[in-house]
Amino acid sequence: MTSPSGPSDRDRVLDATDIVALIGESVQLRPKGREHAGLCPFHNDRTPSLAVVSHKGSGFYKCFACGAAGNAIDFMINYHRMDFPDALRHLAQRAGIELTSSPRPSGGSAERADSPSSLRRANEAAQRFFRRSLEGDAGSTARGIIAGRGISPEMAERFGLGVAPAGGDALVQYVDRLARHSSAGSGHDGTRLSSRRDGARGGEEHPADEAIVRGAFEAAGLVRPRGGHLADGFRNRITFPICDELGRVIAFGARKIDPDDEPKYLNSPESAVFHKSRALYALHLAKRAIVDSRTAIVVEGYTDVIACHAAGLTNVVATLGTSLTRDHARILQRLCDTVVLLFDGDEAGQRAADRALEVFFSATIDVRICTLPDALDPDDLLRQPGGAERFRAAVDGAVDALAHLVARFSAALAERQGVTPRQRAIEAMLQRLAAMGLGELAPLRRRLVLEAIARAAGLPLAEIERAVPSVRARRAEAGERRDDGQGAEPRIDGAGAVDSADGEDTASRATQRPAAPAPRAIVQAESTLVGLLLAWPECARVQVASTEGDSLPVTELFGPDAMQDADVAAVWSAIHARLDEGGALPVAEAIALCPDANAKRTVTDLVALGQTRCPSAADAAARVAEAARDLDRIRARASAPVHLPATTPEQLAARLQSIRQAGPRPGLIRRTARSGA
Repeated sequence: MTSPSGPSDRDRVLDATDIVALIGESVQLRPKGREHAGLCPFHNDRTPSLAVVSHKGSGFYKCFACGAAGNAIDFMINYHRMDFPDALRHLAQRAGIELTSSPRPSGGSAERADSPSSLRRANEAAQRFFRRSLEGDAGSTARGIIAGRGISPEMAERFGLGVAPAGGDALVQYVDRLARHSSAGSGHDGTRLSSRRDGARGGEEHPADEAIVRGAFEAAGLVRPRGGHLADGFRNRITFPICDELGRVIAFGARKIDPDDEPKYLNSPESAVFHKSRALYALHLAKRAIVDSRTAIVVEGYTDVIACHAAGLTNVVATLGTSLTRDHARILQRLCDTVVLLFDGDEAGQRAADRALEVFFSATIDVRICTLPDALDPDDLLRQPGGAERFRAAVDGAVDALAHLVARFSAALAERQGVTPRQRAIEAMLQRLAAMGLGELAPLRRRLVLEAIARAAGLPLAEIERAVPSVRARRAEAGERRDDGQGAEPRIDGAGAVDSADGEDTASRATQRPAAPAPRAIVQAESTLVGLLLAWPECARVQVASTEGDSLPVTELFGPDAMQDADVAAVWSAIHARLDEGGALPVAEAIALCPDANAKRTVTDLVALGQTRCPSAADAAARVAEAARDLDRIRARASAPVHLPATTPEQLAARLQSIRQAGPRPGLIRRTARSGA
């Protein structure tokens, strides 16, 4: 790529690239002397550790925490997971530079069908097909539905809406045409979908080209085997392309056209380029506005995002049919100072807001909760007269996350009658705060949280502080560090180990001692209960009389962080919120909710156990109640005090007086004796 009379393509591209502007598209940067600083995107950064230097040559970046460093091309390779040729081409196009030669990947071997570049090209080709289908005869019904939702042709084009025809093999035929044209190195519509060997003679195709083309569409879930042949993955649905931060199509969401079809929405399967827990819909369109306004608004649906952007609110993104994750929090934390979480005003929306708070609780970002008036969603509100003004007023009046959390806690506490139920509610809240990362908060922030809880409970701060679990509760994302989570795909070595970029030193991890294993009886009881609930999820709200004397639903008796065995706990914390809502929880969905491969495997083992323990739906409720009582009794025996701690008579008398004043609170007495207070 070096010209005899001038600099190489690489040098020209680097000289023409403003590295501050480039990295500033993905990280919120602030001037710091002659440099710029921001949160490092290569590890879980909480204080700005990334320095971007532009006054020395073509510029470079350096993280003083995790050591990540390089130039503009390195940033594209490491952050956006591009290979060198793609990174060079992208930056050249961005700078308006024509390359003097065509960069090729090293190695000279054909690409795999499931490689990131093959998957992206297949998704881009499918996007062109879906768009053309929407504009043709097959798209008439879809065009009517889109117009009926108030989406203008301009917004449909901006968001790339398309349609998957109803026939079932229209995309398959399109893929076949692309595969037949792959010998020329590009599809009949100019789409490059496969590569020749380096140095191959003109007209000599790689024999695997056609298989790579078809395999890429299959790996992306765009076509699927059915009855011995390939069929379209999406049929008779409006398609919403899902893009990465650079605007490259990595997956699709598809909404049903026929009211009788189920489910309402389908998503592409996860792949090397698409992970639901890390993707945010329309981030590529909203990113600039998020950085400029320093605020991101998170809504729940595709059409909500489109309606907001059409109304001029372009700093809006959405999750993809899943709860917010720590990966989402890390991405947004790098881009802005404030996140407004907008959820429906019904009970399901409030539960979703509660789960989102758990993700953002320990993030160094201002989080606010917004509920729209009249329980409307953004799409419906913005289509009403004056809707945009009412929407903005609701966002401006969004409640601070801590205030929202305390308000929900106060409401729950007010519903509890009697000392024991109130005690359980307070302990459950403190356990939840511990699981959310209370122990990791800065001392001042931690004190503010506990003061708010103490005021709501009507107790002295010192009592609340003493009641906080002394051992940090297991996080819902127990397997997250093994599964990376910094907004980029984990790197997997030949042995299958994940090389996470969360900035935690490998040697320091090796010195961390694993948590002590739970007693065998508790592990067996926990496994039986969770297995039964996975097999019969409709029984999750069965009322159970606990050893404390009160009767509670199973999901309240055992909160999201109640399980002690690490494997069972990872599954339970992931599915608890869904079980608490009641209704069905298909096994496939339970697997999708789990944070890592080990937890997903545990789900299948527990389901088999649950079906063995109770093969009949008629007995399910009774078996679940029995299993819950057994676990509660085993825990009560395990936590029973053996002896009173050694203390002076004066200290013992003062402590007994304190216990008498607290009233009949057997759970607190057991914990007090156990802690040696």
